[in-house]
Amino acid sequence: MKVLVVGAGTMGHGIAEVVAIAGNQVYLSDISKDILNSAVDKIKWSLSRLYEKGQLRESPEDILSRIKLVVGLNEEVKDAELSIEAVPEKLELKRQVFSRLEELLPRDAILATNTSSLPITEIAYAVKDRRRVIGTHFFNPPVLMQLVEIVRGKDTSDDTVKKTYDFIVKINKKPILVNKDVPGFVVNRVLLRIITTACMLVEKGIADHKTIDAVARYKLGLPMGIFELVDYTGVDVNYYVSSAMIERGFKAYYCKTLEEMTKKGELGVKSGKGFYTYPDNKYVKVNLPKELADKLDPLYLIAPAINEAYWMIREGVASKEDIDIGVKLGLNFPKGISDYERELGRDNIKRALEELKRISNGGEEYNTYL
Repeated sequence: MKVLVVGAGTMGHGIAEVVAIAGNQVYLSDISKDILNSAVDKIKWSLSRLYEKGQLRESPEDILSRIKLVVGLNEEVKDAELSIEAVPEKLELKRQVFSRLEELLPRDAILATNTSSLPITEIAYAVKDRRRVIGTHFFNPPVLMQLVEIVRGKDTSDDTVKKTYDFIVKINKKPILVNKDVPGFVVNRVLLRIITTACMLVEKGIADHKTIDAVARYKLGLPMGIFELVDYTGVDVNYYVSSAMIERGFKAYYCKTLEEMTKKGELGVKSGKGFYTYPDNKYVKVNLPKELADKLDPLYLIAPAINEAYWMIREGVASKEDIDIGVKLGLNFPKGISDYERELGRDNIKRALEELKRISNGGEEYNTYL
C-alpha cells in the first residue's frame, strides 16, 4: 500500500517506520525539512538497532528507501490509499489536516487519526464523508508496542473498520476494536480509573504515594508503581488527558495534585522531579520497600479498573477478550482484567467499590457494573 503519515514527531516517525518495515511505501509529512531530517535520523538509529538484533528481514537502507519525505501536504501524496494523522493533540489542528486530506486523497482513501484523547467523531466533523474516518491509536514506542486500538467514530462505516483492521494485522500489530467513541477508548479508561483512584486515596489521607506504588508493584504485579508511571509518562500529560476525558463525560475523581504539580513544573522524569526525583532527568527504577505493600488492600486500586471493564462490556464498547489484550499489551499488565476478577472474587470487588464510594464522598465512578 501507499500510506501517508502526517506528523513526524515521536509517534509519527515511529508509525512510519513500522509501516515501512512491513513493506509499504510511506509518505512522511511535516511542516519543515528540519523536522523531517530529525525524524529520519531517529528512524535510521532505530532500524540499525533492530538490524543488529536480527529483527529485520531487510537492510535498514532498503526499508528507508520506501519512506519519502514531504514538506507540507501537497499533490505529491495524492495517491495515498490510507493516511494516519499524528500531529499534536489539538482539535482544530487535526480538523485542518483532515479537511486538507479530503481535498488531496482519493475518495476511497481511509482517513485515520492516532489521537489518544480526542473523540474520533469530533475530528470527523472536518470532512464531508465521515464514513472513512477512524481511530488507529498506536502506543509509544510504535516499533516495540504491539497494540493498536481501532476506534469507530459515530459515522465510521463497517467497510472502513474491516479494511483498517486488516491493514493493522498486515503491519504485524495486534488490533483491538473499540466499537463506541468513548473518552479514553479502552486502555486509557482502565488506566485513568487506577490513577484517579490512587490520587483520591492520597488526597483523602488513606495512603501515601509510596505505599500505593508498592501495592501496585508487589501485590498486583504491575511493571511500575502508579505514581512512578505518572512520572515516567509525564505529570502534565496525565493531567491534560484526564481533564479532557472528564470534560467529555468520563466520571472520575478530579486529581488536584496533578494540576498543582503541572503548574509548578514538577512534570516527572523530564523535569527531574515529580512524585519522585530523577537526577539528570533520566528514569531510574524507584526503590520501594516491600513491607509497604501490606499497608493497603490491593482491591482499592484494581477494583475500579475491573468495574470500568464491565461497564465497557455492558455498553458494547469492547469485548472482554479485547480489554484483556489491551491491558496486557498496552499497559504491560501481567494478566487480563478478567483474570484479576476471577482471582479476587466479585463480592470482594463490590465491597471495595462500596468502600471507595464512601471514602470519595459518594463518587459516581464507584457505582458497580459487575
